[in-house]
Amino acid sequence: MNCKNCENTLRTDYSFCPDCGAKVIRNRITVKNLWYDAVERFFNIDNTFLITFKNLFTNPDLVIVGYIKGVRKKYLNPISYFTIAVMLGGLFVFLNKQYFPEAMDYQFSSMNTQEMTDSDRFGVDLAKKFQDYTFEYQNLFYVLMLPFLALISRLIFINKKEYNLSEHFVMNIYGYSQMSICVNLMYIIFIWNAQLIYYAASINGIFQILYFSYMFKKIFKLNLKQTVLKLLFFLVILGAVFAIIIVLLGMYLAFFTDTFANLAPAK
Repeated sequence: MNCKNCENTLRTDYSFCPDCGAKVIRNRITVKNLWYDAVERFFNIDNTFLITFKNLFTNPDLVIVGYIKGVRKKYLNPISYFTIAVMLGGLFVFLNKQYFPEAMDYQFSSMNTQEMTDSDRFGVDLAKKFQDYTFEYQNLFYVLMLPFLALISRLIFINKKEYNLSEHFVMNIYGYSQMSICVNLMYIIFIWNAQLIYYAASINGIFQILYFSYMFKKIFKLNLKQTVLKLLFFLVILGAVFAIIIVLLGMYLAFFTDTFANLAPAK
């Protein structure tokens, strides 16, 4: 018999191809073996996703520095890991739009709009519109933010010459994907309760800042003082980047959509 993946000749008692490592498939596809393959792929103890997810919390330097230095089999590569994060984000958006349309509206639904002025209602509607745009296109924002994050971290660690810009890109892909996976899993679990999602979203920013600080502390072997100083530098630059993004998004809404026309308070 031959391997269906690389055409290498196999003995009939082989379960895996010795040349390419592919599993030998002898049975036709059924719902049962599809389910078995899915469970085996994502939940077996040797699964690279679970190992990567666990170690990015316990020893992020081993995963990231290991990948940069050539460890490519033990952990999931950063692009595949990012793809999982994007898929989870897409799943939450789908569930939100199709089945739980008010899951992200807790902070708006709890406001008493009857007692607001037209200007206040305009501000609330505009804030909701911004949230809807950033939420709907969150995966695009993920992709666009990664080069900025890599550039910022390279700038912050300009005195550390051992890693180039591309390697900082790898660090930020892993870190951003880890946080995105955690947050989107929480969102999916709490999707039935808008208040819980609001609380999860409220602590998301703090959680990400703490994790990135911890990740870079481990990678660059920083002490507490160095970590705090780098964090402050990072927040200043990131705040400026977000301010620019908000201005650009506002300009897009103003000039290329009818958002402001629809939200403008009546005279």
